[in-house]
Amino acid sequence: MTTLESVRALLPEVAKRADDVERDRGLPTGLLDQLRAAGCLRMAVPRTHGGSELAMPDVLRVVEALATADGSVAWSIGQVALSQLIIGCAPPVTVAAVYAGGPDVYAAGAVAPKGRATTVDDGWRVSGQWPFVTGCERASWIYLNCVLVSGRTVVMDGERPATRIMLLPVDRVAVVDTWRTLGLRGTGSHDVSVGQVFCPADQALAKGAESAERAATGIAQSSLIIAATAVGIATAALRDVTSLATSGKRPALSATRLQSSLTFQERLGEAQMTLQAARAVVYAQFDDHYTGSRADTDTDGDGDGDGDGALRRARYRAAAAQATAMAAQAVDMAYGLAGGTAIYDGATLQRRMRDVRTATQHFVVGRNSFAAYGALMVGADGGSGA
Repeated sequence: MTTLESVRALLPEVAKRADDVERDRGLPTGLLDQLRAAGCLRMAVPRTHGGSELAMPDVLRVVEALATADGSVAWSIGQVALSQLIIGCAPPVTVAAVYAGGPDVYAAGAVAPKGRATTVDDGWRVSGQWPFVTGCERASWIYLNCVLVSGRTVVMDGERPATRIMLLPVDRVAVVDTWRTLGLRGTGSHDVSVGQVFCPADQALAKGAESAERAATGIAQSSLIIAATAVGIATAALRDVTSLATSGKRPALSATRLQSSLTFQERLGEAQMTLQAARAVVYAQFDDHYTGSRADTDTDGDGDGDGDGALRRARYRAAAAQATAMAAQAVDMAYGLAGGTAIYDGATLQRRMRDVRTATQHFVVGRNSFAAYGALMVGADGGSGA
């Protein structure tokens, strides 16, 4: 079976364990073992190291399917895939070390450069504290983005501080229990801290334009992982409210059942179309005819697509921001249509609302992504969105 087929067979168990995942603020061992057996921990691992090396649209379909059962599980698995994309950009000796025991490696990390890496002999001295490190308690390897420092001076890359992603085994990293949130409680996205830990030179992302391009593209595509999670959550939310209506719910003080209400029918139809539009935006990013991907990478105007891909990466983030916002809108509509039934702890619609609204707060799906994309479209400085 494909990974997606295996995951679809596992969805009833994922849904059954959703309350446990939220209560424990992480994936229970038994469920993680089942996800591993389904292939979820090897989706983005290179085939040369025993992985599945799935194309990004296939990764997104797995994440979306998981989110129909539980948003936290989907988010967690999606972040493992992102971690593997980043690890694949490290020097070959480090990639081989990470996967020496097999491809099913749980990795985690932080893209935001919240720490510093000071140059020392044969590597760097890393320190800092990074938030939002999904699954850090389960991970065996952690990637951390750092601002580079030489002596006491920040190294500059043009007008910006130079950064580099460092890979550390989890025993060199301390978990700081910070993850008490509105939603996505089961992702265990705690802070991690590092105090003057040595990182060998070959445990950082490889230098060079090709490695930097692959890493930047993987990070940009991670925004679509968030969008796919939101789309899956919205799919489940509309399923929940549809089931509520067809089960005979009658709103308070109403002589008409919910499913017979013209207002309900109109709003439900609108929500379903909003969801379909969100899903279309996500997967359209991999349709060359629709997106004009050659133009996205053609920065010198000669039509050969040899540019640095900044516009394409900005487009990924803008698409993720749009799709996530639309999926959240569909969830809000479903939550509103369900009435008082949805407000109780234990109501799946309440959890889906909390999860999707937490997802919308992630910086990579914020509205600044639209500005960055628009700036690059007209040849202006794309700022942080590039």
